[in-house]
Amino acid sequence: MAVTAYRNAEFGTDPGADRPAATDVAPGGGGIDDPAMLRCLLDQTPTPTALVQGEGDRCAFANAAFRAMGVVAGAGLTECFPALSLPMLVEARRTGQPQRNRAAGDGSADGQRFWDLRVTPMLGVNGVVRGLIITAEETPESVAEHDRRLRDVSHRLKNTLQLVSSLLTLQTLSSKDPEVRRALQSAGGRVGIVTQAHQRTHGSLRTGTIDMAVHLRELCQELEATLPGAHRILVTADSTQMPADTVIPFSLIVSELVGNAARHAFPAGTPGTIDVRLGRGEGDAIRLEVLDRGTGLPPGLDMSRATTLGLKVVRAFVGQLRGKLTADSSPQGTRVVVEFPPA
Repeated sequence: MAVTAYRNAEFGTDPGADRPAATDVAPGGGGIDDPAMLRCLLDQTPTPTALVQGEGDRCAFANAAFRAMGVVAGAGLTECFPALSLPMLVEARRTGQPQRNRAAGDGSADGQRFWDLRVTPMLGVNGVVRGLIITAEETPESVAEHDRRLRDVSHRLKNTLQLVSSLLTLQTLSSKDPEVRRALQSAGGRVGIVTQAHQRTHGSLRTGTIDMAVHLRELCQELEATLPGAHRILVTADSTQMPADTVIPFSLIVSELVGNAARHAFPAGTPGTIDVRLGRGEGDAIRLEVLDRGTGLPPGLDMSRATTLGLKVVRAFVGQLRGKLTADSSPQGTRVVVEFPPA
């Protein structure tokens, strides 16, 4: 009620705002439409509560419960309270819809604390988001136990994927048909990429996002060690937060594009360099580029129609992530670009 009243008083969205101000004012002033009174009410609320106005995460107001945790007006809220992620604030502003997440906070003397986080947009005239109300309610230990079980399930899944990879390796060694061996090796390599990507999402179970730049560097370092030929991969990546559930398809897209360049872009036995870049494109879209300095695509090859399994995998996962795949080629090399919607 206090949050709703505060919103109405600050931004004039109360259906009864055209009533005389004295209607709701008790003798002596300080009525329910008085912002100072409402701030006082919020200040005494036991649930940590903060107000963010404008862009970014700069705290405009923090009640006593939040100030006791080091969150003060003028400071960056996500810096003072790392359990809250910036993407939650961005999504609330973009959609005008409340956001909710459970996350772990800083450790304390009695162990790690867990929070039920809510970000509620404060809508002004014409539905414009004028500010965000953030509340952080500490959750009972039962939620922490649920989180532990989730980590256990994640660990079991990783072990299962490693078992599948081992079985494919055994099947490869027992096959005498070169085509079958290559197919099994490719399948095992893809399972390995999925396993590694899943392992990296393990630490993002609570936050729900991952810095794909860090992941991309580690992924390409591993790919370089397994590529056919003495090829180098140069990575240029800006810090880019993406949802944790995109890590596996993103990793397979990168793996297939880099592997395709390593196998086909350069003359046999000639080492080459593959550039992988990650950043922002037009309209803040997430832009992935894979470039080689090889001989270019074969005449007539259309990547949007190619029937090889690797390119089918790329197209399928680009579509799953609502992305767009383009390519341009010349005798000096090939550039493949994948653009994903802003995260």
